[in-house]
Amino acid sequence: MAITTYAELQAAAANWLVRADLTARIPEFITLAEARLNRVLRTRLSETEVTLTTRPGVRAAPLPPGFTEPLRLWIERPGGREELPFREASLMAVVSLRGEPSSWTVDGTNVGFDRPCDQAYAFTLRLLEKFALSDAAPTNAVLSEFPDLYLFATLSEAAPFLRDAELAAAYETKLGLAIAQANAREARSRAAGTLVTEVPALTQAGRP
Repeated sequence: MAITTYAELQAAAANWLVRADLTARIPEFITLAEARLNRVLRTRLSETEVTLTTRPGVRAAPLPPGFTEPLRLWIERPGGREELPFREASLMAVVSLRGEPSSWTVDGTNVGFDRPCDQAYAFTLRLLEKFALSDAAPTNAVLSEFPDLYLFATLSEAAPFLRDAELAAAYETKLGLAIAQANAREARSRAAGTLVTEVPALTQAGRP
């Protein structure tokens, strides 16, 4: 069967588990599976961009729902956007004078800046978004691209209830392989992007 939605994932997990007494717990297994995937999977499919707006006199903006890891932040200007450098929160040199922020960090549940803003500014934050399937959000790009990864992550979380060490080990092995393959494909994709960027320079350098 196809596994492209939250409901289909639950049905597939039930088919594999063949345990009617665990059917009601499958949403719990999926939630635990997603918590694990959020820790170990880094893929562009989970990257997204959101707009943040600051208020005058404030040096922070709330992180968006679903945030799991920051990637880059730009300040939006009429002529385009400019990337701001990231600083560790403990190393951020904060000044009290209001002005345009020149660096940023993640401070608790906020994006923090090096100074209070002298006016409202618009920023674009690129981040890794949490995997969080539900009836209201029945699919995502990772489930569409790697349904086996989602399935075996779910089965691995159900494994302790099966009391079958061999089967549990098999699910864990399949999950490890699916994660490795997804991350390897991501690495190849990023490397290919680098090569495409570098080819023109290499070609130019090789000309007489």
